[in-house]
Amino acid sequence: MRSFPTRIFPELIRINISLSVTLSAFAAWVVASGKVSVKSVLPLTGIFLLACGASALNQIQEKEQDIKMNRTKGRPVPSGKLSPNQAFLIVFLLMFSGVVILASGFYWTCLILGILNVLWYNGFYTWLKKRAAFAVVPGALSGVIPVFMGWSAAGGSLSDRPALLLAFFLFIWQIPHFWLLMLKYGDEYRSAGFPVMTDIFNLNQFRNIIFAWMIGATATSLLLVLSGFWLFFISKAMILGLNLGILGLFFHQLYFAKNPRYRLMFITMNAFLLLVLSLIVLEKLFP
Repeated sequence: MRSFPTRIFPELIRINISLSVTLSAFAAWVVASGKVSVKSVLPLTGIFLLACGASALNQIQEKEQDIKMNRTKGRPVPSGKLSPNQAFLIVFLLMFSGVVILASGFYWTCLILGILNVLWYNGFYTWLKKRAAFAVVPGALSGVIPVFMGWSAAGGSLSDRPALLLAFFLFIWQIPHFWLLMLKYGDEYRSAGFPVMTDIFNLNQFRNIIFAWMIGATATSLLLVLSGFWLFFISKAMILGLNLGILGLFFHQLYFAKNPRYRLMFITMNAFLLLVLSLIVLEKLFP
């Protein structure tokens, strides 16, 4: 078997996505416990390893589709930099390590949720998105479950109101986030055999749908504010100002720009999520 080129490891595990999953679990831990503790290292490491394994497994599952898209054909598995067998061995080691770490800390609820999330993402969602343009809606649950993993690991109940609100925010946010990729790379998705929203709606209708979801995403962040996540006036003002700014940006780009900058909107959404989660953590650490 060929030696494993370590430089492509971050690409295989899609490090940005795996870290964002872990960040959402970390934010949930901090909100549930009210502090940062060395005790969080063990469950967060397990969550991170499971996320890495799921991302790597997805590359194996979608190898044939990824080869057909310029955006993804350079990934380790479809490009041939890494064989499927090599990738599968890495997937096994990552997921096995994640399971062992969570089990060793007796984080049973977190572990069960992690296994369910892998089944949902790599099983149901990966299967569904080859058949339905709306697959991202149920698929967004895979980004919500890590919130409950971090929350339960900190000793919180899955029915706690703050956990539900935070999960709802992440659920709503993910959908327009993915649809922006579909707007930018719709032709590539179609050529790879994925159903796309513009097969169902015309471009203007699809833009209206995305903007409506963006209103929902910003509204849910305000719901967090009104529900007591942010206690400082400056934090509330920042979130309100950012909401107005992001809605203004999306409105201009979707309806008035001759050549909409979908990548700019995508990056803005990522930055918005990062800031919201960061403020949640900071407010709990410095009440």
